[in-house]
Amino acid sequence: MARPCIYGESCELLYASTEEQPRPRSAVYAPDQIVLVQDDTVEHKDLFALWFEQRERTDRSRYYAVTVYTTTQYQQYESTSLDKENYVYNPVGAPVPHFFDGVPVVCYENNEERQGDFEQVANLIDARNELLSDRLTDKRKFVNSILAAFGAVLPQDTIEAAKRDRLIDGIPQDARLEYIQKTFDENSMKVLDDTLVSDIHKMTLTPDMTDQAFAGNASGVALKLKLLALHLLVKSKMSAMEAGLKKRWTLYNNWLAHNGIDPVSVDDVDMVFTVALPIDEAQIVSMVCTLKNAGLVDDQTLLSLLWFVKDPAEAAENMKQQKQENQQQYMDSFAPKTEDEDKDKNEAKDEEKDEEKDA
Repeated sequence: MARPCIYGESCELLYASTEEQPRPRSAVYAPDQIVLVQDDTVEHKDLFALWFEQRERTDRSRYYAVTVYTTTQYQQYESTSLDKENYVYNPVGAPVPHFFDGVPVVCYENNEERQGDFEQVANLIDARNELLSDRLTDKRKFVNSILAAFGAVLPQDTIEAAKRDRLIDGIPQDARLEYIQKTFDENSMKVLDDTLVSDIHKMTLTPDMTDQAFAGNASGVALKLKLLALHLLVKSKMSAMEAGLKKRWTLYNNWLAHNGIDPVSVDDVDMVFTVALPIDEAQIVSMVCTLKNAGLVDDQTLLSLLWFVKDPAEAAENMKQQKQENQQQYMDSFAPKTEDEDKDKNEAKDEEKDEEKDA
């Protein structure tokens, strides 16, 4: 979810779908559209939530639509106008139960400070944008430099001819023409740009993967050390995301129990996150084969280490079924031979009986 990284937090509203067979659903909102109110205890229990937005009636008059969610029901309200001093909120309809047995709002925090990933380096980003803008402005001014004439006065027709033909002729010998332009050091601006980029990556704990010196001939361990800070940052985000997903699953279970559907325990659900970072595929395959041959880990756990396996349990069951089919095919390969041997034995016995009768 990108919203917590941008706003610092994001809220998810749970509701029941309007299908013939309703199902629990979730809708994601920015923190400026929904507010979750908690008590002042150390547990921070949810009290109620407010969802609001600005709407417009058919007569062009604007108003606020607000929905208040409690632990058992929700109630809709509409304001008479947008005037904060005079408007009044009027209830719309009767309260409606939602059957989630809790405030149906889940908040996902980006960090403890609820700050976006860009807030700490916003000044540096603005400074780099200003630097790049100034460089473009200087280039534009350099192209449109003013031509100054010393010791001569150029008539208007000469100026027009210079613009058209890019040539000036007929000026006195002691006169000179020069462009008035501001000199700037391109190397210094390049150094300042690189410094700003380096500081942005350093403060956000993200390595500059576009840097040519990032990888080079570094070993796998060296690359892991360079990505250590980013890995720890991702771990903290995954921990906050997992707590929010468990809360959502608990509310889902409450809704399922109210509707006569057997819930699935939160302890039986594994929250799996895939980090989009480069991996050493050969090393992972070698490790899985080594553990398989040593017999230290079960097949399902080994399959979960492979990046291309989506469902390790299903893959392990498929492997077991395939082994059984291979064994059956191996046993069936001996069946025709055994039948032929039995047939030959029976024919030999029949011939012996015929000889005895003839004797």
